[in-house]
Amino acid sequence: MSKEKFVRDKPHVNIGVLIAVFGILSTLSLGMVIFNDILATSDSDGDTIPDLEEDRAKQPLFFDITDEVLTFRSYGTQTTPTTGGHEVGHNLDISHAGFSSHLEIHSRLYDDVSNEIPLLEFGVKYESLIEFTDFDANGFFEPAVDIVIAQTTLDNITRTEFGYGVDGQPSYYSKYSTLGGVFKVNLYTSREHVLLARQVGLLAPNELKSYLTFTNYGLLTPGTNLALKLSLNATHNLIFSNTGLSVKSSTGEYMVEYEWYDRAITDGTTTIVNTTVPKSSVPSKSGVIFINFGELTNASYDPRLSWSVPIPGKWSIADLPWTYFAIGSIALLMVASTTRILRKKPGRVKYVYAKSSNSTKTPSKAEKRIPSHLRHRDR
Repeated sequence: MSKEKFVRDKPHVNIGVLIAVFGILSTLSLGMVIFNDILATSDSDGDTIPDLEEDRAKQPLFFDITDEVLTFRSYGTQTTPTTGGHEVGHNLDISHAGFSSHLEIHSRLYDDVSNEIPLLEFGVKYESLIEFTDFDANGFFEPAVDIVIAQTTLDNITRTEFGYGVDGQPSYYSKYSTLGGVFKVNLYTSREHVLLARQVGLLAPNELKSYLTFTNYGLLTPGTNLALKLSLNATHNLIFSNTGLSVKSSTGEYMVEYEWYDRAITDGTTTIVNTTVPKSSVPSKSGVIFINFGELTNASYDPRLSWSVPIPGKWSIADLPWTYFAIGSIALLMVASTTRILRKKPGRVKYVYAKSSNSTKTPSKAEKRIPSHLRHRDR
């Protein structure tokens, strides 16, 4: 008798192995999440910026402050660059000069800070507030078309406050205001907490958040609009878009971006903000933009400055998205542990004679005693 051949035609899954693998991955992921949470509050150098934030910045973060300039640095040493080595980094200066100066933000990106020659520079200057009549009613301030009613030069801005932390969150911030307090600019570095009701997100160490506010601003003529004039300059060509601008080095590795938004909170409601950018097709390293807030009394607005400096050869396993790994592995572990595989109970094995038309095999005496209709089955 020949034996029926067993064919495995269904996938084989070892649930025990899967549970072991997902269990180990879940434990590792949860451990890394807890480790990152501990690092998020650890501050070994005492500069109020967590070690995890500095590690993600790939460089130490330092702040130098004088009466007129706040400098935000990110290279190896606080006072002098590291000598004898190639070290990239950046300086971000927020400056004003006493009671007669504009607020300026100047960013310098270095390929090697030891030679003190920046590879890329970018600056923003708060020039003036312009009250105008929108002649063509298109929502933009166009100097060649619209009628200027009044212009207030912002040359009386002073720093009113500088601190470490916003609502308990680690942060460096500085606040600037005109003499009458009508126009204010709050600047935040590193991280920031939720400001007022805007629900803004946390900042990375390579970003500067600005929060502009108008308080009890009185327009000279009812029905007119108010625009903020910003002057821009860089060592490379400015690239404009509808929502911001960028400046890149020749290789494209070093970059500065200044991003503005099309919404503001004006007198308690969300309104559209239009920004006039240069329309010339000729590349330029300088320019002027006008942010039109419309008719207002009180308003708030929050553009953002960010920069990118490549740091080769630095990577940490903590940079992986361990929170997502933990969630996914726990979910797979739960699925694997609750899965049941239905197994077919073993039945009787059937045996059959090998049939052949040329077979000359003669049944034995024992087989002759079995009825012919039962000979194909197992006894």
